[in-house]
Amino acid sequence: MATLEKIRQRGVLLTCIIGLALFLFIFTGVDFNSLFGESRTLVGEVNGTKIEIAEFEQRVEEAKAFFQIERGENSLDEQTTSQIRETVWNMWLQEVLYGQACEDAGITVSDEELAEQILSDNPNPMLNNLRLLFNPNTNRFDKNILVQLLQIVDQEPTSDYAKYWAYVERNIRLQLLENKYNTLVVSAINYNDADAKALYNAKKAANIEYVQVPYYNQPDSLFPVTDAELKEYYNKNINAFNQKEEQRVIKVLSFAITPSAQDYAETEAWINDLKNDFATSADYVAINNQNSDVPYQGIAVSEKNVDADLKAFAFSGKAGDVFGPTLFGNTYKMARIVETGILAPDSVKVRHILVQDADAAKTQKLADSIVAALKAGADFATVAKEYSLAGTAQNGGELGWFKEGEIDLEFSKACFAAKPKEIFTFPMGGAIQIAQVTETTKPVQKVKLCVLQRKVEAGSQTYGAIYGQASAYIAQNNTATAFVDSAKADQGLYIRTYTIGKNDARVGNLEDSRQVVRWAFDKKAGNVTEEVYECGKNFVVAMVDQVIPAGTKSFEMVKTQVKAAVIQGKKGDKIIEDMKAAGDNLAALGAVASAQNVSLSSTFIPNIGREPMVAGCIPTLLATKQVQYVKGSIGVFAIRLVSEVPQGEFNAAAEITEYTNRNPFVYTTFESLKNSAEIIDNRINFY
Repeated sequence: MATLEKIRQRGVLLTCIIGLALFLFIFTGVDFNSLFGESRTLVGEVNGTKIEIAEFEQRVEEAKAFFQIERGENSLDEQTTSQIRETVWNMWLQEVLYGQACEDAGITVSDEELAEQILSDNPNPMLNNLRLLFNPNTNRFDKNILVQLLQIVDQEPTSDYAKYWAYVERNIRLQLLENKYNTLVVSAINYNDADAKALYNAKKAANIEYVQVPYYNQPDSLFPVTDAELKEYYNKNINAFNQKEEQRVIKVLSFAITPSAQDYAETEAWINDLKNDFATSADYVAINNQNSDVPYQGIAVSEKNVDADLKAFAFSGKAGDVFGPTLFGNTYKMARIVETGILAPDSVKVRHILVQDADAAKTQKLADSIVAALKAGADFATVAKEYSLAGTAQNGGELGWFKEGEIDLEFSKACFAAKPKEIFTFPMGGAIQIAQVTETTKPVQKVKLCVLQRKVEAGSQTYGAIYGQASAYIAQNNTATAFVDSAKADQGLYIRTYTIGKNDARVGNLEDSRQVVRWAFDKKAGNVTEEVYECGKNFVVAMVDQVIPAGTKSFEMVKTQVKAAVIQGKKGDKIIEDMKAAGDNLAALGAVASAQNVSLSSTFIPNIGREPMVAGCIPTLLATKQVQYVKGSIGVFAIRLVSEVPQGEFNAAAEITEYTNRNPFVYTTFESLKNSAEIIDNRINFY
């Protein structure tokens, strides 16, 4: 009754609110979702096309199913999931932008065209590269497997296979859309003979000699700069300081979660308590496997391959001897000699045939028949190509050389136990391996060791103490000035500065630090974290140092960067001046190196790396035959022509055809569409 009375008392107010809402809806078109905060379900918007969180998550689930099935993994870590979300976002942008552009141009992709890409005798290239659709007998795409997959999708529309296929089909449709639009773009471009000549000249290449003088040879102090010079450079290169999205500059303080002296002492005491049982018990392997970071594998090791920490002990003792426990780095190790006097090769070379049938009896019968045929003189490689289901079939079943334990452990042991040239079988799940050791290295002395090891980790007390240190720091230094000054005063603390975007998966190399990115973009400059973030093996606190808005960065914001560029330019001028004084004698300038077949189109120059300015001087070098002096990214280059690389006769039509077939504009089409689009990205509200 009390509740009812309150409603009556507030009836007039409720009526007014409802009336106002109806008025806004009818006469102004106000979006109720926006009005009441439901717009936070919107992940993004591109030129008016929206994607809701439910649809986006559905696409993410499809992509995750695809990657899990293709990789044969049951789960994906957060970093991979984050990368998948980025892939899905970019795919959605492409779908919308290419879809809108194609609609404007009257271009469509029909269901019939899509079906042709999937079910024809010449399917889409994507299908040829899918592991799921590979026939293990032929190790290539099998249309019958595709048909079986489509039947499963039809019968089980909510299964992981259905999600997998939805992702594949979406990709194929997008490819068709892109190809159609790009073809339209290319067809609209016409080249004349002048263009053809320019294309021809761009391919002219030279063999060169050069000397590189690095900028760091000249100290910065020799090159003073004025504010006028800096502003002149800034104004001339203002487009270089433009950014499309808002950024944050954050200062980060990490508190490493490392074990204390107490943790080391406790781990040492713990492993010492195990020593007697480990040394005397007949069940030492079980003791090891229950307590060690690394289980016992029963692999014999030589002096060459044994753990260096244990080499002296392993090859001087007898079976039953125990070593340690001893601390090596951050790990305590205790070892027991299991067996000595083993004479065996370090490596073996093996070939194999993998057979399997749905019926286990048929599998065994086939394996027996193959073994009999091989022992009777049948060619192993030929039989492997015909019957093996392994990917090595086309290579005659060759697995190559390997050490014990480098492949499937039990199969590896069987190979090392086998006699050379002996044909033997090894069951592996429902399959049977038919194998032969064809070569071995020279036998060496080996031992078997059971090594119980435990890495020292931070215990709960240490964990709590380090967390308390981080928590106390932000409690005592919750202003921007204090956050920085207090760290400077403490020689044990070091602040790192990062520039981040709102969709960055992590901060620098800090694990699981997406949470810090989200925090930073919810705060203003000067804000300090209210809580401590656990990022991998670190507790992290942070401060927002700068908010860099989208658009052109101010002069003051990039002054340091501009100053470095101006000083480098002055250094370059001075180095070139000194180089020219030496004439054409490159040897007088430093060590002379060479590079072959360098052209204007070179993206990576042999022995130099990525130096576009060096490639850019090649036409002038060929035309003048004179030494060219070039300011590169890491230093100044003096470049001399050794010889011109022979080039075919100029043919305008051939040049135009070649360039058209390369479709150079295709790679920039999406970026062009993206740059001209109105994009709202709200992903940070969800991830």
